[in-house]
Amino acid sequence: MDIFELVDNEKFFHPLSSQNRRIYYECILSLIEKSREVPVLYDSDARNCVALYLRNSKYVFQDEQGEGQEQQAPDRSASAIMAYLRECGWVTPREIGRNGENVANVSMSCRRIMEFFRKMCEKGSQGTLSNHIFSMYEILKASFEEDSARAERPYSTILNPLSDHVEELKNELLDLKDSIANIMRMVMELQDANSVGKFLMKDELLDKFFNDYFFLKNNGLIPSQLSFIRNKLRVIEEGRIFEKMAAECAAVHQIEGAQAREKVQAVLARLSYFLSVEYQENMELIDARINTYYRLANIRMMLVMGNGVEMESLLDGFLSALKGMGQEERQQALERAAGCMRVSSQKYIGRKSYERRKPRERDRGEIGLPLWDISREEKELLTQAVMSGTKNRFSIDGARHFLDGRMAGRKELELREQRVADREEAMLYAAAVMYSGIEEFPYTVELMDGYVETDIARMTNLKIRRR
Repeated sequence: MDIFELVDNEKFFHPLSSQNRRIYYECILSLIEKSREVPVLYDSDARNCVALYLRNSKYVFQDEQGEGQEQQAPDRSASAIMAYLRECGWVTPREIGRNGENVANVSMSCRRIMEFFRKMCEKGSQGTLSNHIFSMYEILKASFEEDSARAERPYSTILNPLSDHVEELKNELLDLKDSIANIMRMVMELQDANSVGKFLMKDELLDKFFNDYFFLKNNGLIPSQLSFIRNKLRVIEEGRIFEKMAAECAAVHQIEGAQAREKVQAVLARLSYFLSVEYQENMELIDARINTYYRLANIRMMLVMGNGVEMESLLDGFLSALKGMGQEERQQALERAAGCMRVSSQKYIGRKSYERRKPRERDRGEIGLPLWDISREEKELLTQAVMSGTKNRFSIDGARHFLDGRMAGRKELELREQRVADREEAMLYAAAVMYSGIEEFPYTVELMDGYVETDIARMTNLKIRRR
């Protein structure tokens, strides 16, 4: 279904191209806002809302039929506007409400299109790029949690939202590149020192176009989240969720299973390629354009501040001419050049320059360590005391004693069934993983899928069996 089949009204887009387009646009926004405040929007309330807008508006409503070009009363104009919006499908046909008055509901197609226009007008790059990455990270993180609701319908709750966020992220990167080109054109239009000063004072230019981009480049959280997203996409492609996605896709689009699997595979491949290749290429291209912008702005400002004279080329020509002159002619040229400029030397002296340093008092005490003779037996006793005081709590014996207490006669246990109360217990489980392949250790440890959220850390689920 295309947009024209969806709206199903030949005059639906006429208000956007008429002479009163600004009035229609702002009136429908006022009606949408009014409908959010009341349970049911009746015709009288809608006309009063439009009339109030016309009284405070700077625009004059003109009759669409070409009659009555003079300004009409707001109430009469409001009735004409409501009739025209209902004719074009922006307002639903007349329907009698509970109180016997006609209801004036804004159609769903009009709501969606106006919401799109509003977002496009209010669009900025403050956090937009990073928000898409955060949303994808949170979707995939929630999808792999235990008893996740997203895993029940993975095609509509995982794959489609990820695809939408990737497309929006791609569009935002393209908009950022176009914005840099617009700034370059603004720089080229600088003609005098006053315009340069105004441009330098507009810090919001850099904030508007580059703020979120620099956040992506400099924040260490973004690369780790992108890596997490790419890894989870590979897990989806190779795991059981893929089959559920394909089955749901086949049911939604009414296609065969093989065709659905190809469709899901193509979407996953497109997402992985963008996040692995295209994203980095776009960031590098934006880097190059930003560097070009800085160089262009620097050159343009130097030209403007130098009244259109490029001093570097003039100095280069002057020095080249001096090189080809004779000794006497060169001396005369330098003397004339010296008379064209005035150089004054300014020097400042601070208190630190003449402050007298106070000598630091040195410690005159004896330097060295006292000598102490001990016997061999005393050395052995001290060594044993040190070794016994630094017993390794995470040795094979320590891990074995810990697991003996946790097993309590069982043959196996899972980490998700246990409670890890402190850091020492978490380290003992980690030590059990290290000693699993040693024959002296009486237990085997198997790493399971999923993670366990403990009081100390997020740990991979383990299954421990007695040999």
